[in-house]
Amino acid sequence: MQEIHLTYPVKEDITPGQVVLALGFFDGVHMGHQHLISVAKQEARKKHLPLMVMTFDRHPSEVYAKNNDFIYIDSLKEKTDKMAKLGVDYLIILKFTKSFSKISGQDFVDNVIVKLKAATVVAGFDYTYGPKEKANMKHLPEFAKGRFNIIKVPKQTFEGKKIGSTEIRKAITNGQMELAYDLLGHHYVMSGTVGHGKRNGHKLGFPTANLIWQDKKAVPKIGVYATQTKVNGKWYNSMTSVGYNVTINQERKIYIESNIFDFNENIYDQPIAIKWFKYTRGEVKFDGLDSLKKQLEKDQTQIKDYFACNLEK
Repeated sequence: MQEIHLTYPVKEDITPGQVVLALGFFDGVHMGHQHLISVAKQEARKKHLPLMVMTFDRHPSEVYAKNNDFIYIDSLKEKTDKMAKLGVDYLIILKFTKSFSKISGQDFVDNVIVKLKAATVVAGFDYTYGPKEKANMKHLPEFAKGRFNIIKVPKQTFEGKKIGSTEIRKAITNGQMELAYDLLGHHYVMSGTVGHGKRNGHKLGFPTANLIWQDKKAVPKIGVYATQTKVNGKWYNSMTSVGYNVTINQERKIYIESNIFDFNENIYDQPIAIKWFKYTRGEVKFDGLDSLKKQLEKDQTQIKDYFACNLEK
């Protein structure tokens, strides 16, 4: 897959010929997105054309609504990796600037879609590309002026509700990791590096890898989780705490600390990933380290039993 970063207006000849172009922001690359891309892929095969997906370098609401606290399911790298696995030929990442946010629907069609040599455009029923009252899927044919075909993908649902990135973010931040799995089609993953913590877990016999993650990633709610942690390309069962270390101190900073089962290596500053399976309990302030240690022993037993009874989906 070729990953190509562009700015508006598109000027370069990206491809030698036409493409099938899938449009969306694709945060999470969830079940709905996967369906849309499969529809686009089928069209590309039918026409014997490459499949191109276009997304933005940041969510439009960061510019439109000045929402600087927007949280993401995927980092750009995570999204890119998923697109490659889905068989996308070209991933276009268009820089979303303030000036770009002000263009008309016709400008978007003329200076993005047409310049990317789209033979067919595939997008969700609710995709917008400018002022939503006009720049929507209903009006796309009049902007297209017969220059490309259009496939509008209907709403995808799970248990009667729309599958959408907003619903998935909500599930993650509410600790509903099994619901997030159902909507994403895969377990939620957070990637980062191992930072230097306070080593309190080591003192208790439960050494932890302290995750340093990318800003603006969705963080599961405070509590303890059944997880798997990837180190050096291998996944290990683990239990992960999201919390403030309230038994140890009063510092108001969230920590994500993973106790990796059957693992005893120094991995400071190394990359790791955490795959989230199930919320097991909330954060508790214990009356001392002995009480905390007893609870950690219970947590470990419970989570090992969980993995023994639940093979990975």
